[in-house]
Amino acid sequence: MKILKEVRSVPQRVISLLLTLVCLLGLVPTEAFAATSNVPSSIIMEDCTHNGVHYESPALDTCWLHQMRFDYNGVSLIGFCSDHDKEMGWSLEGHKWDSPQPINDPTVKIMMAYYYAHSRGIFTDQAKALGVDQVWGSEYTWTMNAWVQAVIWRYKQGSLNDPAAVCAEELMYVYNNLQHTSYTSIDEIVDGMSLRQRAQYILDLGEQGVWGECEAYQYTYAGPGSSSHQADRVQGIIIGDLTVTRQHYKLTVKKVDATNPNKGLPGARFLVQNSNGTYSKEVVTGSDGTYTLSQLDADTYAITELDPPEDYELDNPGPQYVVLPDDSGTTVTVTFSDTPIVTGEGTIRKVDADDPTKGLAGAVIQIEGVDNEFVGTYITGAGGYLEDVPWDTMPIGSFVATELTPPSGYTLNDDPDKNKQEFFWDGKTDVNLVFEDDAKVKLELLKLDDSENPLEGAVFNILKDWQLIGTEATGADGTITVPNITEGLYAFVEVSVPEPFAKLQDPVVVYVDQADVDGGGTISVTAVDQRLPNLTILKQDGQTKEVIPGTTFEIKGVHHGYHQDVVTGEDGTATLTGLPVDTYEVTETSVPDPWVVSDEPTQVIWLGPGDDQQLVFDNLKQPQLTIAKVDADDPDTKIPGTVFT
Repeated sequence: MKILKEVRSVPQRVISLLLTLVCLLGLVPTEAFAATSNVPSSIIMEDCTHNGVHYESPALDTCWLHQMRFDYNGVSLIGFCSDHDKEMGWSLEGHKWDSPQPINDPTVKIMMAYYYAHSRGIFTDQAKALGVDQVWGSEYTWTMNAWVQAVIWRYKQGSLNDPAAVCAEELMYVYNNLQHTSYTSIDEIVDGMSLRQRAQYILDLGEQGVWGECEAYQYTYAGPGSSSHQADRVQGIIIGDLTVTRQHYKLTVKKVDATNPNKGLPGARFLVQNSNGTYSKEVVTGSDGTYTLSQLDADTYAITELDPPEDYELDNPGPQYVVLPDDSGTTVTVTFSDTPIVTGEGTIRKVDADDPTKGLAGAVIQIEGVDNEFVGTYITGAGGYLEDVPWDTMPIGSFVATELTPPSGYTLNDDPDKNKQEFFWDGKTDVNLVFEDDAKVKLELLKLDDSENPLEGAVFNILKDWQLIGTEATGADGTITVPNITEGLYAFVEVSVPEPFAKLQDPVVVYVDQADVDGGGTISVTAVDQRLPNLTILKQDGQTKEVIPGTTFEIKGVHHGYHQDVVTGEDGTATLTGLPVDTYEVTETSVPDPWVVSDEPTQVIWLGPGDDQQLVFDNLKQPQLTIAKVDADDPDTKIPGTVFT
C-alpha cells in the first residue's frame, strides 16, 4: 500500500546509494555547487506555514507540523525550530534572527542534508549515477520535515545518544500519527527491513557524503516580538545549506582476445549510450584495443559491441552496463572479449546455465582418450575456457571430457551423464564443448507491466549489502537472474524503463538468510511498472456547468522542466498523456468571451506512476446590466427614448 512504499522510500532509495561508490568521496571534485558561499550574519523569515496537523511523540509530547522559509543569502531555505518549549508563528514573518553558531552534531547535519537533497532536488553524482535522485512530492516533504524537526529537537533535548534508534523512533511516531500506521517497534520488519535499519542506512550514507555536505547553524531571534509572540519566547532557528560536487568522468572500452585477455584487439566498433539516451556515440578501438571517452557526466551507461575485429566473432555483444562514478576512480574500464576464428582448434568452456555468455573460471575438467591413452586434467580460466589443452599434440581419436569439480558457488548436474561430453578430434574440424552449471542459489526478478505481462528492457542496478554487484536489463521474459547468491540483503534499483512506463520510485528488496542458501533453488521477486501519468483539464461554466472550448492553459513541471500550452477542444477538455512523474502547475491564461479568467487561475497537482487525473476549472461570464423604462400605471408598457446618466 502507499504508506508502506513511502516508508520504504525513506531508506531504500538510500540503499541504492550505499555502495562502493562512496569511496569516490575521496576524489578531488572539479566543481562544487551550493546555494550560498558564505554564512550570513542574519536571516529573515519569509514565510511560516502551519497546516493545522500535529502528532504525539513520547519524548517530545505534542509536535505541530510547520514549514518556515528564510532568506539565507538571497536563497529561500527551509529552517527548523531549535527550542521545542518556545513559540513560533506567522506573525514573525519579516523578523530577523542573527548570531549564527555552528551545529557540529553529525546526525543533525546528515538528516538536514538528506532533507535538503530530496526536497530541493540537489543530488550528488553518486545519486544521479544510480538513478535514485527522485524529488519528494509536497505531501511527503511535509512528513519528512516533521521527522527531521523531531530529530533536531531530540538533539537539543540531549537525548540523541543512539542516533539510529532515536531517528527510527521518531520516524515511527511520525508515520503512526500522520499516515495512520500502527508500528509498535523500531525493529518491526516492513517490506524486508526494520525501521531501525532504515534510519541506519540514511545515517551511514550521510556519513560517507552521499547526500552532500550540509553546514548547519543556529540563529538567535533578534526581532521585537509580536502581539502573539513575546521576543523572549521565540524559538531559535537551525538552518543550513547543502553543498554537492560535480565532476566529469572517463570511460575506457577495452577489447581483448577471449583466449588471451592480455591481447588487446583493434578495430572493434561499439555504441555507448547513457540511461535516458541523451548521450550516444559510436567508437572504434585503437591499436592497443581501447577507446577512452572523456567529459562524461555521472550516469549509468550501456556499452554494446556492434562489430568485432577482423578474424574474430562476437562472444557477447552486450550491452554491458557501467555506473559512473564507481569505486575505481574517475576512469572506469569495461572489457569485452571476442573469440578468434581459427581452423583445426578446440575449445572447451564452462558457463553459467542461466547466462551462457558468462564464462566460469575454476572448473576442473578431465579429458580422457577412449581409443587412446591420453589423459589430462585442466582448470578453466578467464572467460571460462579450459587452459593449456595441447590440441596441437593430442592424438587423433575419440575422447570424453568430464567435469570433476564445479566452480565455487555452483553445483554439478544431478544427471552424471550431463557432466561429461564425447568428441572426436581429427586435427582439422573444430571442437567446441560447453558445460553448463547451475548456481547453488539464484535470485530472480520478474518485471511486469501494468497488464501483468513481462516487460523487456528495464535496466536495474543490483546491490548486495549496499554494494553494487551488477547492472542488467530484463530479457524477453521480463526477468533478471542473479546467480551464486549468498546470505545478505539484495536490492534491485530501476534506472531506466521503456516508454510508456514510469520508473519504480523505490528499490525491490529481498533478504536471503542462511536457511535460503542451504535450501538452494531460485528465490523469486516481482515488480510491476505503472504507465506514465495522464492529465485531463476540463473547462466549464461555473454556474451552468456548460463546457467551454477554446480556453488556453499553461502546464509546467516543477522539478523536471516540462512546459506545454494546450487549448480545450469542443468538449471543453485538453488531455496530456505520458507525462513525467512530477508536480505540475496548471495555469489558465485565456478564455473566450463572454467568460473571464478566474481570480485564482492556477492549480497544482502531483502526478505519480499510473495516475490518470482530472483538473476542473470553473469560470463565470462577464456581468450584464439591463435598464427598462415603463409606464407607472402600466408596467407592461415600455417607454423608449429615455436617456439615463
